[in-house]
Amino acid sequence: MRATYVIAIYTLLCLDGCGKPAVPRASEPPPAPPMPDARPAPSVANQSVFHPDDDPACADLPTLTSAITMSRVAANPQPHGRKARALWPTLPPACRGGTFFLAAAQLVGHAADAQLPTADGAVIVHSPTDALARALAAEPDHPRLLAHLAFADDLAPDQAPPLPDDACARAKARGGTWTDDAAYVCALAAIHAGDGPAALTEINRIHDVGQFPDLDARHAQALALAGKRNEARALVKPAIAALARVWRFDVTDAAIAALKKKLAAL
Repeated sequence: MRATYVIAIYTLLCLDGCGKPAVPRASEPPPAPPMPDARPAPSVANQSVFHPDDDPACADLPTLTSAITMSRVAANPQPHGRKARALWPTLPPACRGGTFFLAAAQLVGHAADAQLPTADGAVIVHSPTDALARALAAEPDHPRLLAHLAFADDLAPDQAPPLPDDACARAKARGGTWTDDAAYVCALAAIHAGDGPAALTEINRIHDVGQFPDLDARHAQALALAGKRNEARALVKPAIAALARVWRFDVTDAAIAALKKKLAAL
């Protein structure tokens, strides 16, 4: 009987006090509040990054680019062209970003009924403009793509999607091996803004000048904007001569004519 009474009393005390925080004694400090998690929340932007050129599974992307280049400059271009056309359709979905679609823009041709399908049929490119739009949607911070769009936006705007307003920031943020392309994008942005000194700074950051056939022309534009017109005019003839020697598919006759017109106004 006494044991039953003791159990009942203990149960009542527990119902009244169990689960309630203990009241600290006057001589004790209050309990510390829980510490917040110091780890930063994952960035949504970082979660959506798509950079196939950095993916080991896409090691064939440089091979594709090299084959296309050789098909334009080699004495016997046919084997390189066949290699590029055979390789492009086989690249997996994880590799279908800026480099992949830039290659498609060079391979697809200009016929009204042009078609360049992947082996799985998931992608069918119909024109260079179509390929460039897909490239920008897939990998909007691809510096070489942005450099291509900067060129086209300035000289052949009907042949490519418009260059994004923040293209310079996008290209610079990417970093890595794309520093020359980022500098080119930022140089054109500075020229369009009328900032000659900033354009000259960006042009001077470009190491592989051979990949930008219009670089002499851009240098001349930047010099003119910086108030150095005599130096600018001295570059006009070399700039036009350089354009006449290039093979890049975006350097069309219309683009060369547009750039000559800009140079004549210096």
